[in-house]
Amino acid sequence: MTAGDKSDINPVFLNALGSAGYAVASVNYRLAPGSRFPTQLEDVKCAIRYLRAKAPSYGLNASEMFAFGTSVGGQLAALAALTGSHSAYDVGPYPSEPSSLLAVADIFGPANLTERASGFSPSGIEQVFGRNDHRDLVLASPTHFVAPNSPPILLVQGIDDTKVLKSQSLELYKDLEAAGDHAQLVLVQNMGHMFMQVGPKPLDPSLRQIGTDIVNFFDNHQKM
Repeated sequence: MTAGDKSDINPVFLNALGSAGYAVASVNYRLAPGSRFPTQLEDVKCAIRYLRAKAPSYGLNASEMFAFGTSVGGQLAALAALTGSHSAYDVGPYPSEPSSLLAVADIFGPANLTERASGFSPSGIEQVFGRNDHRDLVLASPTHFVAPNSPPILLVQGIDDTKVLKSQSLELYKDLEAAGDHAQLVLVQNMGHMFMQVGPKPLDPSLRQIGTDIVNFFDNHQKM
């Protein structure tokens, strides 16, 4: 939440989605410490409302909106889906448009910030929230918002991720399953954080296959 730019989108996933007929928008959001959380989530939800409002201009289907992201991007995509269409985080322009999503791909995103396994260090927490308060960590955790009838979530997690540990994705997956929500978990062998290859063997499944998995997941949850 302190660095990054919309140009960082992985071309493998961009090409997979574009080739399948999906329009892809890569979203910037304000960064900490200049802008504290939940500004980042508010910006993501505003972007969804903006795309719905401008759907006719861009030739989009406003009723079929999905999201995916890596690391904090995955966390924010999951939070956007789990917090619903008109939540306390829906502030700013286009208030009449919902920020709901049909499905999400959360790729090694932090899930429960109250645990060190999330990858958020004490100094990072201070930067993002301006303080170290347990309540802030809970409200920034996708696990906190899991409820029945939540949008389907595809979780992609590297087995060898030492930044955001696999226990994070496993916890969110189990919570979604326990609530009766549709969730799918893809554990990637030989992968660390941000798709880093760990050891001599290639990622399994490959990035290309992960891209196909995202497309298939979204396809399966289109409105009929």
